[in-house]
Amino acid sequence: MRLRIILPSFLALSACYPIPGPPPPPYRAIGTEPFWNVLIDERDVTFTQPDGQPIRQPRPQAIHGIAGEIYQTPRINVNIVHAQCSDGMSDRVYPDKVQVTVDGRRFEGCGGL
Repeated sequence: MRLRIILPSFLALSACYPIPGPPPPPYRAIGTEPFWNVLIDERDVTFTQPDGQPIRQPRPQAIHGIAGEIYQTPRINVNIVHAQCSDGMSDRVYPDKVQVTVDGRRFEGCGGL
């Protein structure tokens, strides 16, 4: 008797969960003073500054937090917070605030476009 009640309830609830969509396009973030950018693609997390060599690390599994996603590698940590952000140099508004730590140096900027 109990199985007759539980099984239909379980099936009804499982229909409420959304089907995962396609993987997102590469994620980009930028910062000013100093200028930097981060690209998170299907394979790597890459940090670049105009006067330096790119730093590339294998992309880890994202940690999904309350406010956004976190990517942690041995050299690069990216914290994405889903909140509007202005780069401070243009009128452009981005959907995310981004904090990046590279080899112990912290950078702040915007991302998501």
